[in-house]
Amino acid sequence: MNATDPVAAARDRIALILEVAAAELTDEADFREDLEADSLQIAEISAVLEDDFGLEPDPDAPPARFSDVRDRLGTEDRP
Repeated sequence: MNATDPVAAARDRIALILEVAAAELTDEADFREDLEADSLQIAEISAVLEDDFGLEPDPDAPPARFSDVRDRLGTEDRP
């Protein structure tokens, strides 16, 4: 994991979960529609964001695109 750049680290981790190349994980790509993520993968993304990046999960609004993750990494306090 890239410790100096949390956005790059999150992109790498999420790409692994979705089994896609990091380059495919654009800000606009919808996890479900464009990258064919299933509900288990979405839950795993939420768990990684919580465990590795200290972001509280929102069960009512899980991240749908990488831009959602980028926004949360940039605006929320992390430990």
